[in-house]
Amino acid sequence: MLASYSRTLRERAIERYYDWARTTPVGRRVHHTLRVWRHERRYRIKTEFMFQSVELEVNSMCNRKCSYCPNVTDKRPPGYMKDDLFRKIIDELGEMDFTGRISYHFYGEPLLDKRLPGFVKYTRDKAPHSSSEIYSNGDFLTLDVFRKYVDAGLDNFLITQHDNIMPPNLQHIMDNITEEEKKHIVIRFAKDRFMINRSGLITSLRTVNEASNSPCDWPLTSVVVTMTGNVVLCCNDYYETEVMGNLSTHSLREIWTNPRFEEFRQALSRGDRWISPLCEKCDYVPSAARLRRIVPS
Repeated sequence: MLASYSRTLRERAIERYYDWARTTPVGRRVHHTLRVWRHERRYRIKTEFMFQSVELEVNSMCNRKCSYCPNVTDKRPPGYMKDDLFRKIIDELGEMDFTGRISYHFYGEPLLDKRLPGFVKYTRDKAPHSSSEIYSNGDFLTLDVFRKYVDAGLDNFLITQHDNIMPPNLQHIMDNITEEEKKHIVIRFAKDRFMINRSGLITSLRTVNEASNSPCDWPLTSVVVTMTGNVVLCCNDYYETEVMGNLSTHSLREIWTNPRFEEFRQALSRGDRWISPLCEKCDYVPSAARLRRIVPS
């Protein structure tokens, strides 16, 4: 009871702080000054915003063509991220003691990459305080494969079942794993997901006649890396139209703090979606809880 009460008080205090920081000039100045100081001290990155997730396109191929994915009408160039590039990225994350999420996808199915168990183990060894997740359609997942990845250090399988049924292979896994192992897998169904139009690429979903004035938190909190090492603006940049830099030639710190990337983040924190055609056509709006935590630059 006491712990629950203390947690509630803490949550209320945090919400009041963000209300103050978001709505007053002095609050914004104090908030951003403290954030820059923290990120420079913690990560040696001088920036107001810091990424909390890293998505790596280890392979670009997918065995499905879902109606709510750009793969339904086109496909990414087939290929794989080079091993040495993958290791370079993970080494950099380990060196900065990254504590956020690392996942192994863009628009491909990661389980098609036979190197992935080794990549998961390398992530656990070199960036031990991060959490690793595999986003998958689950078509190639078996009980033995599931346990192989958990043994390699995977924190979580996030499975989206696009046929909206529990297939036999996934049911077999859920029927045979322990309660402890169940902590490493989440199965969700496409019908329960709120699909977005992928910056206008999915014309069967909502079209955007006018750019939203809602802030967007994706480029503020995530790094998306394609198989060639390009860091793109966000996960909706299917065709790599807004490239912030390449990790084959530059470090994560250099790319994250380059002036162009900073300009995008500052604009999107204010809801200025004119900054890119990607953003003007996008129908993604953060949840109310996430919006309350976005402090305009």
